[in-house]
Formats: sequence, structure tokens, C-alpha cells
Amino acid sequence: MQLDKSKVLVIGFDGASPRLAEQWIDDLPAFRAFKEQGILGQTIPPIPAQTPVAWATFATGKNPGNHRIFSFTFRQIGTYDRKIIQPTMLKSKTLWQMLNEADKRVGIINLPMSDAEDVKGFIIPGFISPSEGIPYPDRVKEKVKKRFGIDRISGDVEIDVLDRVKSDPELFFERVDQITDEMAEVSLFLMEEEKWDFFMTVFMGMDRIQHFFWKHVDSTHPDYEPGVFTRLVKGFYTKADKIVGKFLQAIDENTRVVLVSDHGFCPVSKEIIVNNYLEEAGFLTRTSGKIDLERSKAVSYGYGDIWLNVKGREPCGIIDPQEDYDAIRSEIKKSLIEIKVEGNRPFRDVKEREKLYWGTYLKEAPDLTAIFNVGWQAARQPEIAPKNASLRYVNDNPKWNGGHDGTHDPLDVPGLFGIRGDGIQAGKQLRVPLWDLAPTLLELLKVETPSDMDGKSFLAQIMKESTQSL
Repeated sequence: MQLDKSKVLVIGFDGASPRLAEQWIDDLPAFRAFKEQGILGQTIPPIPAQTPVAWATFATGKNPGNHRIFSFTFRQIGTYDRKIIQPTMLKSKTLWQMLNEADKRVGIINLPMSDAEDVKGFIIPGFISPSEGIPYPDRVKEKVKKRFGIDRISGDVEIDVLDRVKSDPELFFERVDQITDEMAEVSLFLMEEEKWDFFMTVFMGMDRIQHFFWKHVDSTHPDYEPGVFTRLVKGFYTKADKIVGKFLQAIDENTRVVLVSDHGFCPVSKEIIVNNYLEEAGFLTRTSGKIDLERSKAVSYGYGDIWLNVKGREPCGIIDPQEDYDAIRSEIKKSLIEIKVEGNRPFRDVKEREKLYWGTYLKEAPDLTAIFNVGWQAARQPEIAPKNASLRYVNDNPKWNGGHDGTHDPLDVPGLFGIRGDGIQAGKQLRVPLWDLAPTLLELLKVETPSDMDGKSFLAQIMKESTQSL
């Protein structure tokens, strides 16, 4: 397929929910324009639908088994130690690197898993990067400082503000608004100032808001509570809509525009302490009240990932990889799926790693991943509670009432996808795997798709017949 025009703007909203967008579509004119004049559909995130995993999948067109990002933390090979991931751990070429090699000019702002790199254009690294918010190269940094008086852009809400959400929600919403407004102003400024073929900016506010206030907008939540926070969440969607509208006004007719989120949300009202249930089933051992990693057969580090203590892999492995590994995984799976808490099953399924992932880095994935029913998620830390006779190991008041990464079925937490512009069909229904975005964007920009991508371009499905030529 040959396209006459090849300039692409991508506007990312971390955590944007297609369900809320559809629910409020009459009050979101810019989003509605995608639905009426182009496509407004859904993305299917990877498992787990965590921000770094999902955006890495978007950026590479690959599943985690081929890009190596499986969680917020990385288990160091040959140890029991975990460390926070960084963009340098991403083991695949990214969209902006591929475009750079094809002599395309790029502008990347606040995209999680991006880093300061030499490209034709510029990058302002996003979430996870040690250089988060610092424009690169210096000429762009100087341009931003001259215009806005800042050396670094705030891409995300500060931890101290997040820690005070329940006690000071007004401060939280005010800070999210400030960060969003600044990101929009800087993005629009650079979009107009810089030459580019591909421009992408990501706003993080929706994710942060919905973690804390999902119960106020989702009527299926067991603790549904409409009120002032419902209006505030909707107000942020209208803010996002107005920002999209400003971008649409600023582009020329040669630009196709894509909306994307890495995942959506579902209700969460209870957290399961997975390690206690592993202990009750005989797979985990504690010493002096703490998890004994060396003597345990299995442990969960949070988010539902489960690691076995395998001989030759872990420092003090006790499970024979040939004789016992598969059998123990099956036993763990059976024991967790059968658990009931007050008549309800928290676990929908427990998946072996080879049933979720494939590729070069499969052996670095968790041995098992627990998939939770809506309403439940794993405790966020590798904690273990005191033993009790009731066998009820549940946090009834989790910090967050909206979730996506704990770990949930991707179809329970779909992301948002939209596209409009010259040649795009209007009104088509579409749900696409997140790894299909990179090859589609490359085709839009007339850049050859690498043969090792897992994703496939869906451009032919969404272009008008009159614009397609073989």
C-alpha cells in the first residue's frame, strides 16, 4: 500500500478508558470527532497491563517475551534480588529508533520507557527514565527554558502529593491539572516550533486519577459512590478533550492523528496476599515471621507474578527443573484457582509463562502469573500477613479502588484507540492488540516494518478503498 501523505501525530493518555470516553461522548466533542469522522475503538494491552510493560509493547511492536519488560521490577538473573526497571533494560528497537534510522524526524514527549537518545529531532524522556522531563538535546532544552522558564517538565504527580490524596484530594486534582496544562503547552509549542514526521506526547493524569477515584465513575464497582469526585473525573476527561481539540486545530491536512492509551481500568475492592496462600498450600516457608526465599518453593513479588526456586537458576534452588518444575506449577495453579473468600473466587486463572509470552527472553518471565477476577488484585508488595485460622488473607481497604495491573485479563481493562485523517474510514469498529500499533504507524510513515515484530499492521483494514494501491 502506498500513501501520498505521511505525517503522524500520536496523543497518548495513560490509562484512558474507552468505556468512560463512550459514556461521556456527548460532552467530548474532540473524541466524538474521531468516532464520527474516523475510528474510536480499543487497544488490547499485554499481560500485565502495567504502564512500562504496555508502553514498551506499543513502542516495539513486540510481546514482553521479545522486549524483556515484564513488570515494574526486574529480577536479576542468578539472584533473589529485584530492581526497578529503566529504559536501558528494553531489549528491542523502539519506534523512534526505527524512524530515526529511516531518516524521519521525531518528537517524543513524556512517553514512558523513552530515554535521552540522539535522534533526528528531540526526546523529552518520560516515566521510569532517570532523565524524566529533561529535554534532549540541549538546543530543545534551551528553547523550552527560554519560552517557559523551566529546565525540566513535570510529567507525573509527585510522590508526596500521591501520598496525600485521601487527606487532600483538592491538592491532588489541582496538581494533576497544573502538570497536564504545562505538558499541553510545551507539547503544542514544540509541535509548532520543531520539524517532524512523527510527534508523540503522553499525559499521565488519567491513570493517577482513576486509581484513586474509579469507584466514583464505574457503576459496577461494589463501592460505587457518585458525587463530587464523579464530576471531577469527568472534568478531567473534558480537559483532555479540549487538549485534543487544540492539537487538531494546530495540525495541517497532511497529518493523521492517533489517540492511544496503554490500558484502561476495572473495579478493585480487595487485595489478595498471594504469599499467605502459597504458604498455606505448602509452597512457601517463613523464618522468624519473614519469607524465607532460600527454603521456599515459590514466592510472589507482588502484582500476581509467582517465581519458583529452581535448581541451577536461583542461588539456593530446591526444585529440579526437569523432574519437578511442571508438576509444582500445576499444583500451585490448582490450589490458587480453587481458593474462595466468602464464596467468591479471587483467581480467574493462573498462567504458565509460555502460555502468555514467546520469544528470546521467555526464560526471564515469571514462572506463573495469577489472573484476577474483576474486583480483586494482588497485594502490591511481596508481603506476608500473620497466620490465622480463618485462612482469610485479604486487604479490604486497598490504597486504590481502580486497577489494571494486578494482574487482570486484558479484555477487562482495554485501552483507548482512535485515528482520523485523510483516507481513514469513518465509523469502523476496531479492537487491536497494542503490539499492532508500531507496525501500523510505520506503514503510515512509509517505513518498512522489521520482520521480527510480533505485531501486524492493520492499516489496510481502516483505509478507504480509494486510497489503497498495491
